[in-house]
Amino acid sequence: MTSTSVSPRGDMAGEVRYSRNPAIIKRQIDDTVFLVNPRDDTIFYLNPLSAGIWHLLAQPTTPAETIRIVQQAFTDTPPEQIALDVQNLFEELKRKDLIQLTI
Repeated sequence: MTSTSVSPRGDMAGEVRYSRNPAIIKRQIDDTVFLVNPRDDTIFYLNPLSAGIWHLLAQPTTPAETIRIVQQAFTDTPPEQIALDVQNLFEELKRKDLIQLTI
């Protein structure tokens, strides 16, 4: 696995698109969203921002595109923090096999 760096503007080296792993099951209880990986029955909790990003991943998207969208929605949050949070989320989703590279 290669390391990806993110600038405060959300530029990422090696732009690749990700989408949801179609095997993942989304469960929502009130305002709380959980993802279930049927391969190993692991459950992954999504906070409200992560749930919004999961929604974006219905269509192939890059981390940089996601960062730009989140920065537009949260103008009071430092861009560096948003870039770091989105990058960390993508890494976690990849690690848990919840998203996949889209060709």
